[in-house]
Amino acid sequence: MSSRAQVRGIVVLGAIITLAVSVLVLLLWGRAPAIASAIGGAISVAGAQLYARIAYRMEFGPPAALMRQHFAAEMFKLSFTLAAFAAVFVFYRQVVWLALFGGYLAAASAYWFGLLFKFDGKK
Repeated sequence: MSSRAQVRGIVVLGAIITLAVSVLVLLLWGRAPAIASAIGGAISVAGAQLYARIAYRMEFGPPAALMRQHFAAEMFKLSFTLAAFAAVFVFYRQVVWLALFGGYLAAASAYWFGLLFKFDGKK
């Protein structure tokens, strides 16, 4: 069982990592890669938020129903991610794709960093 504070903490951590990486990319390589990095991070954070909303709608229930929720959440997240990347490549043709995927992967690493921290909702 995971608490809402832990899930929220991981999503917020993804947003913080996105911001930090985008600022670092801005300072090192300029505006266009920084924008691409921020877009990639935003795709990851939005996908994590979508997953959390679907997967944790029902906190208690039969294990089979909980697993179906997680599978559905993962399919929606994957579909959203693919559609978002496709939209970026169609509508933002001059995107710096390496920065885009780098920002996505940096924000996605929030899950793994989130395993190291306990977010209990207290300040």
